[in-house]
Amino acid sequence: MEIDGNVLAAKSLVRFGVQHMFGVVGIPVTSLANRAVSLGVRFIAFHNEQSAGYAASAYGYLTGRPGVFLTVSGPGCVHGLAGLSNASVNTWPTVMISGSCDQNDVGRGDFQELNQIEATKPFTKLSVKASHITEIPARVAQVLDWAQSARPGGCYLDLPTDVLHQKISESEAEKLLTEADKNRSISEPKIERPLSNSKIEEAVSLLRHAERPLIVFGKGAAYARAEHVLTKLVNSTGIPFLPTPMGKGILPDTHALAATAARLPAIFFYF
Repeated sequence: MEIDGNVLAAKSLVRFGVQHMFGVVGIPVTSLANRAVSLGVRFIAFHNEQSAGYAASAYGYLTGRPGVFLTVSGPGCVHGLAGLSNASVNTWPTVMISGSCDQNDVGRGDFQELNQIEATKPFTKLSVKASHITEIPARVAQVLDWAQSARPGGCYLDLPTDVLHQKISESEAEKLLTEADKNRSISEPKIERPLSNSKIEEAVSLLRHAERPLIVFGKGAAYARAEHVLTKLVNSTGIPFLPTPMGKGILPDTHALAATAARLPAIFFYF
């Protein structure tokens, strides 16, 4: 038995934990969407890729898992850039998957031809293409992992028409899926940047000599799950705190040192 790139892409999404997908279907990704639905993915359709991208990025923020949205080639990909930009600016894990023209027809004015890799690069952490069906599982795993690791953001996967129609045996497909799953932990290199003692001492000195210190924290603290260390810092120093909108909930608004109820006066007073 053989399967094509549409089935392999759908299997890869399901294998690597995708349960929901947003988007607009059409040439050349209709079959991919249908295959994903048949495997249990809930597809949420939109009238425009921009709205689908915003929904996917919000999903990524709320769940902590990559929000995936699907677009057609050319204009569909361009419309999706708003969602990718929103995800990257807000550090929300999001993946846009777009179909693209046949690689053999590049430069010949193929249907909705566009260099989608270059078009998406300014708005993503990573933009990659599966140039052959055998690359699909590894590329799907790669964009999903990059989207949510380190500093989260938007990633892009390009699936050319010819790749979606290529075929391999089911046994080879399973081997590729297993290999991609095994290698997921090394998709993005980890870069450690520990603070030096001098930097820590400098920060402590600034706090000690500050006339009106105010602790402001946001989504970075939320992603780092820093509620315990922040609580200890606030309680031990007695410094008032103010969460940004995306830092809400890390410390309770009912805390004695919370300045949430007097946000603007606090900002003007302390700054």
